[in-house]
Amino acid sequence: MNSARIRVSTRSVDPADANDFWRVVTRPFFVTEPIGADTPLQGSISALPIGTSLIGETTFNAQKYHRSKVVIAESGLDDQYMIQVVLGGQVSGDADGVDFVARPGDIAFFDLGRTWTADVETEATGRTITLLAPRSLVEAESKGRSLHGTVLRGVPAVVLAQCMQSVVLALPHLDPDATAGYEDVVASLLRVSLGIAEPDLSPRPDHSLRDRAYAYIAEHLSETWLGPTSMCAALSVSRAQLYRAFDGGIALVIRRKRLELVYRELTRAEMPNETIDALALRCGFTSKSQLARAFKNFYGMTPSQARTDGRRTIGDPSIARLHRRLEFFSP
Repeated sequence: MNSARIRVSTRSVDPADANDFWRVVTRPFFVTEPIGADTPLQGSISALPIGTSLIGETTFNAQKYHRSKVVIAESGLDDQYMIQVVLGGQVSGDADGVDFVARPGDIAFFDLGRTWTADVETEATGRTITLLAPRSLVEAESKGRSLHGTVLRGVPAVVLAQCMQSVVLALPHLDPDATAGYEDVVASLLRVSLGIAEPDLSPRPDHSLRDRAYAYIAEHLSETWLGPTSMCAALSVSRAQLYRAFDGGIALVIRRKRLELVYRELTRAEMPNETIDALALRCGFTSKSQLARAFKNFYGMTPSQARTDGRRTIGDPSIARLHRRLEFFSP
């Protein structure tokens, strides 16, 4: 059995404490409230890390969700996507100006760096397969297009949903060190599914400053001159506007994305002979030593160790923090 598995359920607490318990458990994602005053919140989370992502099954009764700017700032998950395969119940709401409805068989995409509200309707027990994955992984497969509020249906949804369900079923029986490879499987199916569905996906407004900034960063990530000054000029905004859009952390966003790129490149089997010096320069660092310091602070190991060891069970710091938090509530 995979010891990294997380199991959290309102069944583990006194019914009188269920509302408060579930609100605290789900707080990294949203503020959760019951739809009816007479119906206490019920839910469970069973999750496993795969590489830089976290995948698992959630159950719930009828609930209301609200992901506000305060929750975004508190959570430390603003560079993650939540991808949900709806297996039971219906999820509907507003994703930062985009109306969405996801029914059983559909797959909904939510950018955890943006706000949304949702009502979950279910006559019995609602259920989803949920994947938390880095924006860099998700939007690489969507060619940089924001998927916030997108609902995937039909054949593309069926293919991806079956893949994610199979991964959830298989992971508990695998050695923890072998689970990271399943992230590649999910990413590949995600790319194929989005590619098939592209003509049918409704266009999403990508005109917010954050969206334009993320697109600019992705385009120029390898340039050492990329920074707040060059971005302000390119996006025609003031430093204060850029600061507010990213809560003051635009330089940290650039650094994190460069490190994520380095991490992915180091653990790619087809790139075994590139030197760390060359990789540092290719990914926008000025030197191998600059990369080494930043990488060690972010991932807790050197670039050489990452190349030797491959992807860790939990290879993303924000996912690792979330994993530890959920562990606290496991019985």
